[in-house]
Amino acid sequence: MGRAAIVFVHGLFSSSETWRDLRAQLSGTPGIAQDFDLLSFDYASPRTSMNPLRKMPTLDTVAESLRSYLDGQPVSHERLVFVTHSQGGLVAQRYLSRMLEEGRGWELARIRRVVMFACPNNGSDLFLSPRRSLMGVMGNSQERELRPLQGSVQEAQRRVMTGVVHARHVSSDSCPIPFVSYAGESDRVVPHSSAVSVFPEVGVLPGDHFSIIKPGPDGRLARALLDDLEKALREPFPEESVSGEPTNAQTGMRGEEFLAEHKMFGPVVVRTGSSVTPFFIHGGPLEQLSGIDIVVSSENIYLQMSQFFKSSTSGSLRRAAAVKGAGGEIIEDVAGDSLIAWLRTNARYGLQVREGTVASTPSGALAERNVHRIYHAAVVTPVDGTGEYIVNPHAITRATHNIFEVARKERRELDLPLSSICLPLLGSGRGDITLDKSFDLVWEALMTELAEDSSWSIHFAARRRSSFELLKKRLLAKRAESEVG
Repeated sequence: MGRAAIVFVHGLFSSSETWRDLRAQLSGTPGIAQDFDLLSFDYASPRTSMNPLRKMPTLDTVAESLRSYLDGQPVSHERLVFVTHSQGGLVAQRYLSRMLEEGRGWELARIRRVVMFACPNNGSDLFLSPRRSLMGVMGNSQERELRPLQGSVQEAQRRVMTGVVHARHVSSDSCPIPFVSYAGESDRVVPHSSAVSVFPEVGVLPGDHFSIIKPGPDGRLARALLDDLEKALREPFPEESVSGEPTNAQTGMRGEEFLAEHKMFGPVVVRTGSSVTPFFIHGGPLEQLSGIDIVVSSENIYLQMSQFFKSSTSGSLRRAAAVKGAGGEIIEDVAGDSLIAWLRTNARYGLQVREGTVASTPSGALAERNVHRIYHAAVVTPVDGTGEYIVNPHAITRATHNIFEVARKERRELDLPLSSICLPLLGSGRGDITLDKSFDLVWEALMTELAEDSSWSIHFAARRRSSFELLKKRLLAKRAESEVG
């Protein structure tokens, strides 16, 4: 089996047989057979059916069938490329849209490109009146989706454009996947304007609606597709948008990414200045942390916590600190309300705080697990007019220093027995801040603080298995460096 796969998706009134010539050419192309498995997704799309016990599946049903097909593959390929013809492009879009709607954007990261040939993104009006009459009698639900300005098609396209084509990070409702849309230069079924639609990466190839996917003597189809396949293999996987944890999407695995139960690695004792410091790594839900005096949450520069249902560090800590009723309902939003009170006290509610600012709040229900304080570090800056964020590397360094400054002040003024700090890798997954880069920034600031005050133990939080393993690798390397030094 190859490490990647091409998934061919045919169009209306067609089958996987439509890809026979192209598959044959690709199979004989050096490198393709070694790098890609060639898969064909078939779905029912007859012109008519006289069987009263059968009906034409809708695009929603076909999209669900595509998901089952991918889930049922005997090998979980590291990378996937969708290659579609005509209505097949709408099937792929409907699948992606439904996955995002269900909050399953994480599962799409291994799809590294969608290549659409002659896709009726804006519909097809060829022979529209007779099609309506004939297909209406036959009850062809798929043909109705190919009519211009169909609401369901436009809604799926809107979600794909927002959550896929123009996305920057992986999250529950987004996953950046490059789309390429090709129009046939002689296509009367799907005109150029419908094929390219609003997609930014487009091209025109020789042929009509059907011959566009047939290899020709000029080799333009093969060259275009091979270029797309090469990019799909070469381009990096996207990063996760949740502040504190980028995804290692290269695993392409569902379920095993998140650690369902708490696990700990350490202590790893590292020389810091003239003394030594114990380091630990905690994997799994933040709600299961215990015996750590201070837990740090990565926040935006408005110090607004994530909602309870979010899987981010901020959302998880807010949920964990809340006082809940017998049915799990929130009785008191301890961390969220206390942070608002902090902002009002400092006259910053609704306004930005300086990057790197750290605010302290009570730990609420986490006090039962011997967690005393939650520190909120402002490192993420929203970009006006968009849903995107950026992180200034200096904000991470400044926040790390400020965590210790606030901790020493509270230890002194509140007489709290603070000696351990647990922090995520601040800002990772946002902008250009990767897990490795965040680790380096945090580590540099930690070394400065711990060289002056070695009375702390340091804990890192990682919710994903891949992040947990990367932190182990980096921490052990740092210990080895300190021993050599």
